[in-house]
Amino acid sequence: MLDHGVGIEITYQRPSFQSCAVVQHNLVIINPNANDKANLPFVILHELGHIVLTHQDLGCVSPAARIKQEHEADRFAAELIWNYSQQLGVDYDNAYNFMAAFGIPSRMFGVVINLMKGIA
Repeated sequence: MLDHGVGIEITYQRPSFQSCAVVQHNLVIINPNANDKANLPFVILHELGHIVLTHQDLGCVSPAARIKQEHEADRFAAELIWNYSQQLGVDYDNAYNFMAAFGIPSRMFGVVINLMKGIA
């Protein structure tokens, strides 16, 4: 259990069992077998984003709301990683290198570019 009442459970399941957030229980469930190891920091923070942003259970929302929630969780993860790297004074010469270093998926390229430009 983390300091803010959020639990993280690591479970090694079949690759088809995706990592997820159980928002109503403040629980993040991570299956390392479902993701490339390099992407785990992003995946963990993405799932944490669902809890911090108090998203609804994805099974209970419309497809449009689901897409919006997923994008918000993606943005949360990318911004947290960016802010962390800046606090450490780690500088990346381009978005590709930054994204590769932290396992950020290519769909986040526009967001990362805006973060690097200070437009977030």
